[in-house]
Amino acid sequence: MKTFSHIIPKLEDWPIALFHSDRQRIVKKLTSETVDALKNDPELVNYLNQTVYGEKLRTKTNPLKVDPPKEYAYWKKIESDLGEAVRDEVNSSEVHLELLNKIVHRYAEEIVGDFRPKTFKFVRKATTAMFKLLLNPFKGKGQGFFWGSKESLLERIKMRGPIEDIRSLFDKGTVLVLPTHFSNLDSLAVGYSIDMLTGLPFFSYGAGLNLYDKELFAYYMSRIGTYKIDRRKRNPIYRKTLSQFSTVGIQEGLNSIFFPGGTRSRDGSVERSLKYGLMNTIIDSQNEFYQRNFDRKIIIVPLVIGYHFVLEGRSLIDQHLRKTGKENYIDRLKKKSVSMLRVRFLRRLFARGSEITMSFGHPIDIFGNKLDSEGRSIKDGRVIDIKDYFKSKGQLTQDPQRNRVYSRYLAEKVVKSYKRENVVLTSHVVAFTAFQMFEKQYPNLDLYSLLALPEDYFKISKEDLCEQINKVLLRLRELEQKEEVKLSEEVQNHTAEQLLENALKHINSYHFYSPISIVKGFAQCEDLKLLYFYHNRLYGYKLDRIISVGRKQPIKLRRTLY
Repeated sequence: MKTFSHIIPKLEDWPIALFHSDRQRIVKKLTSETVDALKNDPELVNYLNQTVYGEKLRTKTNPLKVDPPKEYAYWKKIESDLGEAVRDEVNSSEVHLELLNKIVHRYAEEIVGDFRPKTFKFVRKATTAMFKLLLNPFKGKGQGFFWGSKESLLERIKMRGPIEDIRSLFDKGTVLVLPTHFSNLDSLAVGYSIDMLTGLPFFSYGAGLNLYDKELFAYYMSRIGTYKIDRRKRNPIYRKTLSQFSTVGIQEGLNSIFFPGGTRSRDGSVERSLKYGLMNTIIDSQNEFYQRNFDRKIIIVPLVIGYHFVLEGRSLIDQHLRKTGKENYIDRLKKKSVSMLRVRFLRRLFARGSEITMSFGHPIDIFGNKLDSEGRSIKDGRVIDIKDYFKSKGQLTQDPQRNRVYSRYLAEKVVKSYKRENVVLTSHVVAFTAFQMFEKQYPNLDLYSLLALPEDYFKISKEDLCEQINKVLLRLRELEQKEEVKLSEEVQNHTAEQLLENALKHINSYHFYSPISIVKGFAQCEDLKLLYFYHNRLYGYKLDRIISVGRKQPIKLRRTLY
Protein backbone atom coordinates (compact mmCIF):
# COMPACT_ATOMS: atom_id res chain seq x y z
CA MET A 1 0.00 0.00 0.00
CA LYS A 2 1.38 3.36 -1.03
CA THR A 3 1.45 5.88 1.81
CA PHE A 4 1.15 9.64 1.35
CA SER A 5 2.69 12.55 3.19
CA HIS A 6 0.23 14.76 5.05
CA ILE A 7 -1.25 17.49 2.90
CA ILE A 8 -1.24 19.79 5.97
CA PRO A 9 2.03 19.11 7.85
CA LYS A 10 1.24 20.92 11.12
CA LEU A 11 -1.42 19.40 13.37
CA GLU A 12 -2.31 22.87 14.64
CA ASP A 13 -3.46 23.80 11.11
CA TRP A 14 -5.72 20.78 10.64
CA PRO A 15 -9.45 21.59 10.27
CA ILE A 16 -10.24 19.54 13.37
CA ALA A 17 -7.75 21.60 15.40
CA LEU A 18 -9.10 24.90 14.07
CA PHE A 19 -12.67 23.81 14.83
CA HIS A 20 -11.82 23.09 18.47
CA SER A 21 -9.47 26.05 18.95
CA ASP A 22 -12.38 28.07 20.38
CA ARG A 23 -14.50 25.37 21.95
CA GLN A 24 -16.76 27.77 23.84
CA ARG A 25 -17.68 29.53 20.61
CA ILE A 26 -18.81 26.20 19.16
CA VAL A 27 -20.80 25.38 22.30
CA LYS A 28 -22.44 28.80 22.21
CA LYS A 29 -23.25 28.49 18.49
CA LEU A 30 -24.64 24.98 18.92
CA THR A 31 -26.81 26.13 21.82
CA SER A 32 -28.10 29.18 19.96
CA GLU A 33 -28.94 27.34 16.74
CA THR A 34 -30.65 24.46 18.55
CA VAL A 35 -32.75 26.82 20.65
CA ASP A 36 -33.72 28.80 17.54
CA ALA A 37 -34.87 25.58 15.88
CA LEU A 38 -37.03 24.55 18.85
CA LYS A 39 -38.31 27.72 20.52
CA ASN A 40 -41.28 28.23 18.20
CA ASP A 41 -42.25 24.57 18.03
CA PRO A 42 -45.85 24.16 19.29
CA GLU A 43 -44.75 20.95 21.03
CA LEU A 44 -42.03 22.68 23.09
CA VAL A 45 -43.77 22.23 26.45
CA ASN A 46 -44.28 18.52 25.69
CA TYR A 47 -40.61 18.25 24.72
CA LEU A 48 -39.56 19.80 28.02
CA ASN A 49 -41.77 17.45 30.03
CA GLN A 50 -40.61 14.40 28.07
CA THR A 51 -37.00 15.41 28.65
CA VAL A 52 -37.39 15.88 32.40
CA TYR A 53 -39.26 12.59 32.83
CA GLY A 54 -36.75 10.65 30.70
CA GLU A 55 -33.72 12.18 32.39
CA LYS A 56 -34.99 11.51 35.92
CA LEU A 57 -35.67 7.92 34.94
CA ARG A 58 -32.24 7.55 33.31
CA THR A 59 -30.35 8.86 36.35
CA LYS A 60 -32.10 6.31 38.56
CA THR A 61 -32.12 3.22 36.34
CA ASN A 62 -29.08 3.57 34.06
CA PRO A 63 -26.41 5.84 35.57
CA LEU A 64 -22.81 6.09 34.34
CA LYS A 65 -19.73 7.24 36.22
CA VAL A 66 -19.17 9.89 33.55
CA ASP A 67 -22.53 11.53 34.35
CA PRO A 68 -22.32 14.94 36.10
CA PRO A 69 -22.60 14.87 39.92
CA LYS A 70 -26.01 15.44 41.54
CA GLU A 71 -27.73 14.99 38.21
CA TYR A 72 -31.01 13.80 39.68
CA ALA A 73 -31.22 16.97 41.79
CA TYR A 74 -30.57 19.05 38.66
CA TRP A 75 -33.52 17.52 36.81
CA LYS A 76 -35.73 17.78 39.89
CA LYS A 77 -35.01 21.52 39.87
CA ILE A 78 -35.91 21.76 36.18
CA GLU A 79 -39.14 19.89 36.95
CA SER A 80 -39.94 22.32 39.76
CA ASP A 81 -39.32 25.30 37.49
CA LEU A 82 -41.63 23.79 34.87
CA GLY A 83 -44.34 23.46 37.50
CA GLU A 84 -43.88 27.11 38.46
CA ALA A 85 -44.32 28.09 34.81
CA VAL A 86 -47.67 26.28 34.70
CA ARG A 87 -48.91 28.28 37.69
CA ASP A 88 -47.51 31.59 36.38
CA GLU A 89 -49.27 31.83 33.03
CA VAL A 90 -48.03 35.40 32.39
CA ASN A 91 -44.31 34.52 32.26
CA SER A 92 -44.60 30.89 31.24
CA SER A 93 -43.18 31.40 27.73
CA GLU A 94 -40.11 33.16 29.11
CA VAL A 95 -39.55 30.39 31.65
CA HIS A 96 -39.90 27.71 28.97
CA LEU A 97 -37.33 29.47 26.78
CA GLU A 98 -34.95 29.88 29.73
CA LEU A 99 -35.24 26.20 30.63
CA LEU A 100 -34.73 25.21 26.99
CA ASN A 101 -31.52 27.26 26.95
CA LYS A 102 -30.27 25.56 30.12
CA ILE A 103 -30.97 22.06 28.88
CA VAL A 104 -29.53 22.59 25.41
CA HIS A 105 -26.39 24.24 26.81
CA ARG A 106 -25.91 21.30 29.18
CA TYR A 107 -26.20 18.87 26.28
CA ALA A 108 -23.91 20.99 24.07
CA GLU A 109 -21.19 21.03 26.73
CA GLU A 110 -21.38 17.24 26.90
CA ILE A 111 -21.42 16.61 23.13
CA VAL A 112 -18.64 18.95 21.94
CA GLY A 113 -15.18 17.45 22.35
CA ASP A 114 -11.71 18.95 22.18
CA PHE A 115 -8.50 18.46 20.20
CA ARG A 116 -5.03 18.60 21.73
CA PRO A 117 -2.16 17.92 19.30
CA LYS A 118 0.10 16.42 22.00
CA THR A 119 -2.60 14.05 23.15
CA PHE A 120 -3.38 13.09 19.57
CA LYS A 121 0.27 12.14 18.93
CA PHE A 122 0.27 9.91 22.02
CA VAL A 123 -3.01 8.23 21.03
CA ARG A 124 -1.63 7.65 17.53
CA LYS A 125 1.29 5.69 19.02
CA ALA A 126 -0.97 3.74 21.38
CA THR A 127 -3.35 2.87 18.51
CA THR A 128 -0.41 1.65 16.42
CA ALA A 129 0.59 -0.69 19.25
CA MET A 130 -2.97 -2.01 19.61
CA PHE A 131 -3.41 -2.75 15.90
CA LYS A 132 0.04 -4.37 15.77
CA LEU A 133 -1.16 -6.79 18.44
CA LEU A 134 -4.43 -7.52 16.63
CA LEU A 135 -3.20 -7.73 13.06
CA ASN A 136 0.46 -8.79 13.16
CA PRO A 137 1.36 -12.41 13.77
CA PHE A 138 3.67 -13.34 16.62
CA LYS A 139 7.31 -12.79 15.77
CA GLY A 140 9.71 -15.50 16.76
CA LYS A 141 13.37 -15.21 17.62
CA GLY A 142 15.31 -13.30 14.99
CA GLN A 143 12.14 -12.03 13.31
CA GLY A 144 12.07 -8.53 14.71
CA PHE A 145 9.86 -6.98 17.34
CA PHE A 146 7.47 -9.02 19.47
CA TRP A 147 4.43 -7.48 17.76
CA GLY A 148 6.04 -6.82 14.42
CA SER A 149 6.97 -3.47 12.94
CA LYS A 150 4.83 -0.48 12.14
CA GLU A 151 5.58 -1.02 8.45
CA SER A 152 4.30 -4.60 8.53
CA LEU A 153 1.16 -3.35 10.30
CA LEU A 154 0.41 -0.79 7.59
CA GLU A 155 0.87 -3.49 4.95
CA ARG A 156 -2.03 -5.34 6.59
CA ILE A 157 -4.37 -2.39 6.12
CA LYS A 158 -5.42 -2.76 2.49
CA MET A 159 -6.67 0.61 1.31
CA ARG A 160 -8.31 0.77 -2.12
CA GLY A 161 -10.01 3.41 -4.17
CA PRO A 162 -9.31 6.88 -5.59
CA ILE A 163 -7.13 8.16 -2.73
CA GLU A 164 -5.42 10.80 -4.86
CA ASP A 165 -8.80 12.15 -6.00
CA ILE A 166 -9.95 12.44 -2.40
CA ARG A 167 -6.73 14.25 -1.47
CA SER A 168 -7.13 16.70 -4.35
CA LEU A 169 -10.68 17.51 -3.26
CA PHE A 170 -9.90 18.03 0.40
CA ASP A 171 -9.69 21.82 0.17
CA LYS A 172 -12.68 22.07 -2.19
CA GLY A 173 -15.31 21.50 0.50
CA THR A 174 -16.23 19.67 3.71
CA VAL A 175 -15.42 15.98 3.36
CA LEU A 176 -17.75 13.44 4.96
CA VAL A 177 -16.64 9.80 4.98
CA LEU A 178 -19.65 7.45 5.26
CA PRO A 179 -18.44 3.95 6.22
CA THR A 180 -20.22 0.68 6.74
CA HIS A 181 -20.35 -0.38 10.38
CA PHE A 182 -19.51 -3.83 11.77
CA SER A 183 -17.45 -3.37 14.93
CA ASN A 184 -16.71 -1.03 17.80
CA LEU A 185 -13.24 -0.85 16.29
CA ASP A 186 -14.55 0.83 13.12
CA SER A 187 -14.21 4.47 14.19
CA LEU A 188 -10.69 3.95 15.45
CA ALA A 189 -9.71 1.80 12.46
CA VAL A 190 -11.04 4.27 9.88
CA GLY A 191 -9.62 7.34 11.61
CA TYR A 192 -6.22 5.69 12.09
CA SER A 193 -6.05 4.36 8.52
CA ILE A 194 -6.96 7.72 6.98
CA ASP A 195 -4.36 9.48 9.12
CA MET A 196 -1.53 7.01 8.54
CA LEU A 197 -2.08 6.00 4.91
CA THR A 198 -3.86 8.77 3.00
CA GLY A 199 -2.07 11.78 4.44
CA LEU A 200 -5.39 13.52 5.14
CA PRO A 201 -5.84 15.36 8.43
CA PHE A 202 -7.63 13.47 11.18
CA PHE A 203 -11.43 13.26 10.90
CA SER A 204 -13.88 13.83 13.73
CA TYR A 205 -16.24 11.02 14.74
CA GLY A 206 -18.77 10.23 17.44
CA ALA A 207 -18.15 7.85 20.35
CA GLY A 208 -20.71 6.43 22.77
CA LEU A 209 -20.70 8.11 26.18
CA ASN A 210 -20.44 4.68 27.81
CA LEU A 211 -16.89 4.47 26.45
CA TYR A 212 -15.99 7.48 28.59
CA ASP A 213 -16.88 5.66 31.80
CA LYS A 214 -13.23 4.69 32.28
CA GLU A 215 -11.29 7.76 33.42
CA LEU A 216 -8.08 7.04 31.52
CA PHE A 217 -9.91 6.26 28.29
CA ALA A 218 -12.16 9.30 28.71
CA TYR A 219 -9.15 11.56 29.21
CA TYR A 220 -7.65 10.68 25.86
CA MET A 221 -10.84 10.26 23.85
CA SER A 222 -12.09 13.69 24.85
CA ARG A 223 -8.91 15.31 23.53
CA ILE A 224 -8.66 13.87 20.01
CA GLY A 225 -11.66 15.58 18.45
CA THR A 226 -14.33 12.94 19.09
CA TYR A 227 -17.78 14.07 20.11
CA LYS A 228 -19.95 12.22 22.61
CA ILE A 229 -23.17 10.36 21.83
CA ASP A 230 -25.36 9.27 24.74
CA ARG A 231 -27.71 6.58 23.44
CA ARG A 232 -29.60 6.54 26.74
CA LYS A 233 -31.03 9.97 25.94
CA ARG A 234 -33.94 9.59 23.54
CA ASN A 235 -35.78 12.83 24.18
CA PRO A 236 -36.42 15.25 21.27
CA ILE A 237 -34.30 18.07 22.72
CA TYR A 238 -31.19 15.91 22.97
CA ARG A 239 -31.75 14.42 19.51
CA LYS A 240 -32.09 17.88 18.01
CA THR A 241 -28.94 19.12 19.77
CA LEU A 242 -26.96 16.14 18.49
CA SER A 243 -28.20 16.51 14.91
CA GLN A 244 -27.56 20.26 15.05
CA PHE A 245 -23.97 19.54 16.08
CA SER A 246 -23.53 17.66 12.80
CA THR A 247 -24.90 20.70 10.96
CA VAL A 248 -22.58 23.10 12.82
CA GLY A 249 -19.59 20.84 12.13
CA ILE A 250 -20.33 20.67 8.41
CA GLN A 251 -20.83 24.45 8.22
CA GLU A 252 -17.56 25.05 10.09
CA GLY A 253 -15.60 22.81 7.73
CA LEU A 254 -15.15 19.95 10.21
CA ASN A 255 -14.36 16.84 8.16
CA SER A 256 -16.15 13.94 9.79
CA ILE A 257 -16.75 10.21 9.78
CA PHE A 258 -20.46 9.39 9.99
CA PHE A 259 -21.94 5.88 10.12
CA PRO A 260 -25.17 6.32 8.14
CA GLY A 261 -26.48 2.89 9.14
CA GLY A 262 -26.81 4.30 12.65
CA THR A 263 -25.45 1.23 14.43
CA ARG A 264 -23.34 -1.86 13.83
CA SER A 265 -24.68 -4.41 11.35
CA ARG A 266 -26.19 -7.07 13.63
CA ASP A 267 -26.48 -9.73 10.93
CA GLY A 268 -23.06 -9.20 9.33
CA SER A 269 -24.35 -7.93 5.97
CA VAL A 270 -23.38 -4.67 4.28
CA GLU A 271 -25.99 -1.99 4.97
CA ARG A 272 -28.98 -2.12 2.63
CA SER A 273 -30.79 0.84 4.20
CA LEU A 274 -29.57 3.98 5.96
CA LYS A 275 -30.90 6.34 8.61
CA TYR A 276 -32.44 9.38 6.99
CA GLY A 277 -31.64 11.70 9.93
CA LEU A 278 -28.00 12.11 8.94
CA MET A 279 -28.90 12.40 5.26
CA ASN A 280 -31.35 15.18 6.10
CA THR A 281 -28.60 17.00 7.98
CA ILE A 282 -26.27 16.78 4.97
CA ILE A 283 -28.90 18.03 2.50
CA ASP A 284 -30.07 20.85 4.79
CA SER A 285 -26.48 21.97 5.37
CA GLN A 286 -25.76 22.20 1.64
CA ASN A 287 -29.00 24.12 1.21
CA GLU A 288 -27.97 26.47 4.03
CA PHE A 289 -24.56 27.05 2.43
CA TYR A 290 -26.15 28.33 -0.75
CA GLN A 291 -28.70 30.48 1.05
CA ARG A 292 -25.84 32.19 2.89
CA ASN A 293 -23.97 32.74 -0.39
CA PHE A 294 -21.32 30.36 0.87
CA ASP A 295 -20.22 28.44 -2.21
CA ARG A 296 -18.76 25.43 -0.37
CA LYS A 297 -19.57 21.90 -1.43
CA ILE A 298 -20.21 18.90 0.80
CA ILE A 299 -18.15 16.00 -0.52
CA ILE A 300 -19.42 12.49 0.20
CA VAL A 301 -16.97 9.57 0.27
CA PRO A 302 -18.59 6.11 0.77
CA LEU A 303 -16.33 3.57 2.46
CA VAL A 304 -16.72 -0.19 2.89
CA ILE A 305 -14.78 -1.77 5.76
CA GLY A 306 -13.78 -5.41 5.44
CA TYR A 307 -12.67 -7.80 8.18
CA HIS A 308 -11.89 -11.49 8.11
CA PHE A 309 -13.25 -11.57 11.65
CA VAL A 310 -15.43 -9.28 13.76
CA LEU A 311 -14.58 -9.31 17.45
CA GLU A 312 -18.22 -8.89 18.51
CA GLY A 313 -19.58 -11.17 15.74
CA ARG A 314 -21.11 -13.76 18.09
CA SER A 315 -22.95 -11.23 20.25
CA LEU A 316 -24.14 -9.23 17.22
CA ILE A 317 -25.70 -12.19 15.42
CA ASP A 318 -27.23 -13.35 18.69
CA GLN A 319 -28.93 -9.94 19.11
CA HIS A 320 -30.17 -10.06 15.51
CA LEU A 321 -31.62 -13.57 15.79
CA ARG A 322 -33.28 -12.86 19.14
CA LYS A 323 -34.96 -9.80 17.66
CA THR A 324 -36.08 -11.38 14.39
CA GLY A 325 -36.78 -14.92 15.59
CA LYS A 326 -38.27 -14.16 19.01
CA GLU A 327 -39.61 -17.44 20.48
CA ASN A 328 -38.33 -19.40 17.43
CA TYR A 329 -34.72 -18.62 18.31
CA ILE A 330 -32.86 -21.11 20.51
CA ASP A 331 -29.21 -20.74 21.47
CA ARG A 332 -27.71 -24.13 22.20
CA LEU A 333 -24.02 -23.29 22.14
CA LYS A 334 -22.22 -25.84 24.24
CA LYS A 335 -20.11 -24.70 27.15
CA LYS A 336 -16.38 -25.27 27.34
CA SER A 337 -13.77 -24.77 30.01
CA VAL A 338 -12.98 -21.07 30.33
CA SER A 339 -9.29 -21.73 30.91
CA MET A 340 -9.12 -23.94 27.79
CA LEU A 341 -10.83 -21.23 25.74
CA ARG A 342 -8.36 -18.59 26.91
CA VAL A 343 -5.36 -20.73 26.04
CA ARG A 344 -6.81 -21.48 22.61
CA PHE A 345 -7.63 -17.80 22.03
CA LEU A 346 -4.12 -16.64 22.95
CA ARG A 347 -2.52 -19.33 20.79
CA ARG A 348 -4.51 -18.16 17.77
CA LEU A 349 -3.97 -14.52 18.59
CA PHE A 350 -0.20 -14.79 18.51
CA ALA A 351 0.10 -17.41 15.78
CA ARG A 352 -1.80 -15.67 13.00
CA GLY A 353 -2.11 -12.26 11.53
CA SER A 354 -5.07 -10.76 9.76
CA GLU A 355 -5.91 -7.69 7.74
CA ILE A 356 -8.43 -4.91 7.30
CA THR A 357 -9.63 -3.63 3.94
CA MET A 358 -10.76 -0.05 3.40
CA SER A 359 -12.49 0.37 0.04
CA PHE A 360 -13.30 3.99 -0.82
CA GLY A 361 -15.89 4.87 -3.39
CA HIS A 362 -15.45 7.77 -5.77
CA PRO A 363 -16.17 11.17 -4.15
CA ILE A 364 -19.68 12.34 -4.98
CA ASP A 365 -21.86 15.36 -4.29
CA ILE A 366 -25.07 15.13 -2.27
CA PHE A 367 -27.00 13.96 -5.34
CA GLY A 368 -24.60 11.13 -6.15
CA ASN A 369 -22.87 12.90 -9.05
CA LYS A 370 -19.16 12.24 -9.41
CA LEU A 371 -16.80 15.14 -8.75
CA ASP A 372 -13.89 16.13 -10.96
CA SER A 373 -10.52 17.30 -9.60
CA GLU A 374 -11.89 20.83 -9.14
CA GLY A 375 -14.89 19.64 -7.16
CA ARG A 376 -17.37 20.24 -9.99
CA SER A 377 -20.37 17.94 -10.29
CA ILE A 378 -20.44 15.81 -13.45
CA LYS A 379 -23.67 14.32 -14.78
CA ASP A 380 -23.97 12.60 -18.15
CA GLY A 381 -20.53 13.90 -19.09
CA ARG A 382 -21.25 17.59 -18.45
CA VAL A 383 -20.67 19.97 -15.56
CA ILE A 384 -23.81 20.91 -13.63
CA ASP A 385 -24.54 23.40 -10.84
CA ILE A 386 -26.32 21.57 -8.00
CA LYS A 387 -27.38 24.92 -6.56
CA ASP A 388 -30.23 24.82 -9.08
CA TYR A 389 -31.76 21.85 -7.22
CA PHE A 390 -32.50 24.16 -4.29
CA LYS A 391 -34.28 26.83 -6.33
CA SER A 392 -37.98 27.42 -6.73
CA LYS A 393 -39.06 29.89 -9.39
CA GLY A 394 -35.44 30.99 -9.74
CA GLN A 395 -34.96 31.69 -6.01
CA LEU A 396 -33.07 29.67 -3.42
CA THR A 397 -35.53 28.24 -0.90
CA GLN A 398 -35.51 25.96 2.14
CA ASP A 399 -38.11 23.27 1.48
CA PRO A 400 -38.07 20.46 4.11
CA GLN A 401 -40.33 18.16 2.08
CA ARG A 402 -38.19 18.51 -1.04
CA ASN A 403 -35.01 18.00 0.98
CA ARG A 404 -36.35 14.78 2.49
CA VAL A 405 -36.78 13.42 -1.04
CA TYR A 406 -33.18 14.38 -1.77
CA SER A 407 -32.11 12.60 1.45
CA ARG A 408 -33.66 9.32 0.34
CA TYR A 409 -32.02 9.69 -3.06
CA LEU A 410 -28.60 10.22 -1.47
CA ALA A 411 -29.13 7.18 0.77
CA GLU A 412 -29.89 5.03 -2.28
CA LYS A 413 -26.72 6.24 -4.02
CA VAL A 414 -24.56 5.44 -0.99
CA VAL A 415 -26.08 1.95 -0.60
CA LYS A 416 -25.38 1.21 -4.28
CA SER A 417 -21.79 2.36 -3.78
CA TYR A 418 -21.44 0.03 -0.77
CA LYS A 419 -22.49 -2.97 -2.84
CA ARG A 420 -20.13 -2.01 -5.67
CA GLU A 421 -17.12 -1.22 -3.43
CA ASN A 422 -17.50 -4.26 -1.17
CA VAL A 423 -14.20 -6.17 -1.20
CA VAL A 424 -14.82 -9.91 -1.02
CA LEU A 425 -12.31 -11.72 1.21
CA THR A 426 -11.54 -15.43 1.28
CA SER A 427 -13.39 -15.88 4.58
CA HIS A 428 -16.55 -14.38 3.06
CA VAL A 429 -16.49 -16.84 0.15
CA VAL A 430 -15.95 -19.92 2.31
CA ALA A 431 -18.52 -18.93 4.95
CA PHE A 432 -21.13 -18.15 2.29
CA THR A 433 -20.57 -21.34 0.32
CA ALA A 434 -20.45 -23.62 3.37
CA PHE A 435 -23.60 -22.21 4.95
CA GLN A 436 -25.53 -22.31 1.69
CA MET A 437 -24.57 -25.96 1.22
CA PHE A 438 -25.66 -26.71 4.76
CA GLU A 439 -28.96 -24.90 4.26
CA LYS A 440 -29.69 -26.70 0.99
CA GLN A 441 -29.11 -30.07 2.66
CA TYR A 442 -32.17 -29.47 4.84
CA PRO A 443 -34.63 -27.72 2.50
CA ASN A 444 -37.68 -28.19 4.73
CA LEU A 445 -36.22 -26.27 7.70
CA ASP A 446 -36.56 -22.55 8.27
CA LEU A 447 -33.54 -20.54 9.39
CA TYR A 448 -34.20 -20.85 13.12
CA SER A 449 -34.80 -24.59 12.99
CA LEU A 450 -31.64 -24.97 10.92
CA LEU A 451 -29.55 -22.98 13.41
CA ALA A 452 -30.97 -25.03 16.27
CA LEU A 453 -29.60 -28.29 14.85
CA PRO A 454 -26.65 -29.85 16.70
CA GLU A 455 -23.27 -29.11 15.13
CA ASP A 456 -22.77 -32.75 14.09
CA TYR A 457 -25.53 -32.31 11.49
CA PHE A 458 -23.13 -30.03 9.64
CA LYS A 459 -21.19 -32.44 7.46
CA ILE A 460 -19.73 -31.39 4.12
CA SER A 461 -16.80 -33.08 2.42
CA LYS A 462 -13.84 -30.88 1.61
CA GLU A 463 -14.02 -32.05 -2.00
CA ASP A 464 -17.66 -31.01 -2.38
CA LEU A 465 -16.99 -27.69 -0.63
CA CYS A 466 -14.14 -26.86 -3.01
CA GLU A 467 -16.30 -27.76 -5.99
CA GLN A 468 -18.96 -25.25 -4.94
CA ILE A 469 -16.35 -22.64 -4.03
CA ASN A 470 -15.12 -22.87 -7.62
CA LYS A 471 -18.61 -22.01 -8.89
CA VAL A 472 -18.82 -19.01 -6.57
CA LEU A 473 -15.35 -17.82 -7.62
CA LEU A 474 -16.25 -17.91 -11.30
CA ARG A 475 -19.41 -15.90 -10.69
CA LEU A 476 -17.63 -13.36 -8.46
CA ARG A 477 -14.96 -12.78 -11.09
CA GLU A 478 -17.71 -12.15 -13.65
CA LEU A 479 -19.31 -9.61 -11.29
CA GLU A 480 -15.97 -7.88 -10.82
CA GLN A 481 -15.59 -7.55 -14.59
CA LYS A 482 -18.97 -5.78 -14.59
CA GLU A 483 -17.75 -3.52 -11.72
CA GLU A 484 -20.50 -4.83 -9.44
CA VAL A 485 -18.15 -5.93 -6.66
CA LYS A 486 -14.45 -5.91 -5.77
CA LEU A 487 -12.28 -8.92 -4.96
CA SER A 488 -9.25 -9.27 -2.75
CA GLU A 489 -6.05 -10.41 -4.40
CA GLU A 490 -6.50 -13.93 -3.03
CA VAL A 491 -10.07 -14.24 -4.31
CA GLN A 492 -8.91 -13.01 -7.70
CA ASN A 493 -6.01 -15.43 -8.07
CA HIS A 494 -6.29 -18.43 -5.71
CA THR A 495 -7.61 -21.85 -6.58
CA ALA A 496 -10.49 -23.14 -4.45
CA GLU A 497 -8.10 -25.21 -2.30
CA GLN A 498 -5.74 -22.27 -1.74
CA LEU A 499 -8.65 -19.97 -0.98
CA LEU A 500 -10.07 -22.42 1.58
CA GLU A 501 -6.72 -22.71 3.32
CA ASN A 502 -6.34 -18.93 3.48
CA ALA A 503 -9.89 -18.46 4.77
CA LEU A 504 -9.52 -21.02 7.55
CA LYS A 505 -6.36 -19.31 8.75
CA HIS A 506 -8.17 -15.99 9.14
CA ILE A 507 -11.77 -16.76 10.07
CA ASN A 508 -10.79 -18.92 13.05
CA SER A 509 -8.26 -16.48 14.44
CA TYR A 510 -10.25 -14.68 17.11
CA HIS A 511 -13.24 -16.82 18.05
CA PHE A 512 -13.37 -19.39 20.84
CA TYR A 513 -15.66 -21.54 18.68
CA SER A 514 -14.52 -22.09 15.10
CA PRO A 515 -17.06 -21.02 12.46
CA ILE A 516 -15.58 -23.61 10.10
CA SER A 517 -12.63 -25.98 10.06
CA ILE A 518 -11.52 -29.10 8.16
CA VAL A 519 -11.09 -32.34 10.09
CA LYS A 520 -10.34 -35.65 8.38
CA GLY A 521 -11.48 -34.41 4.98
CA PHE A 522 -14.78 -32.93 6.19
CA ALA A 523 -15.82 -29.39 7.04
CA GLN A 524 -17.08 -29.01 10.59
CA CYS A 525 -18.64 -26.08 12.43
CA GLU A 526 -18.63 -25.35 16.16
CA ASP A 527 -20.88 -22.31 15.87
CA LEU A 528 -23.50 -22.27 13.10
CA LYS A 529 -24.73 -18.80 14.03
CA LEU A 530 -21.27 -17.32 13.63
CA LEU A 531 -20.90 -19.04 10.26
CA TYR A 532 -24.26 -17.54 9.26
CA PHE A 533 -23.02 -14.10 10.37
CA TYR A 534 -19.99 -14.25 8.04
CA HIS A 535 -22.09 -15.81 5.28
CA ASN A 536 -24.29 -12.70 5.21
CA ARG A 537 -21.45 -10.53 3.92
CA LEU A 538 -22.24 -11.77 0.39
CA TYR A 539 -25.98 -11.33 0.71
CA GLY A 540 -27.56 -9.61 -2.29
CA TYR A 541 -25.32 -10.89 -5.09
CA LYS A 542 -27.63 -13.83 -5.94
CA LEU A 543 -24.80 -16.33 -5.47
CA ASP A 544 -27.08 -18.81 -3.69
CA ARG A 545 -28.61 -19.73 -7.05
CA ILE A 546 -25.44 -21.37 -8.32
CA ILE A 547 -24.75 -23.54 -5.26
CA SER A 548 -26.06 -27.10 -5.24
CA VAL A 549 -25.76 -30.19 -3.06
CA GLY A 550 -25.92 -33.80 -4.16
CA ARG A 551 -27.96 -35.22 -1.30
CA LYS A 552 -30.78 -33.49 0.56
CA GLN A 553 -31.77 -34.70 4.02
CA PRO A 554 -35.32 -33.77 4.97
CA ILE A 555 -35.97 -33.82 8.71
CA LYS A 556 -39.36 -34.60 10.16
CA LEU A 557 -40.17 -31.95 12.73
CA ARG A 558 -42.06 -32.89 15.83
CA ARG A 559 -43.74 -30.34 18.01
CA THR A 560 -43.94 -31.18 21.68
CA LEU A 561 -46.31 -29.55 24.14
CA TYR A 562 -45.02 -28.99 27.65
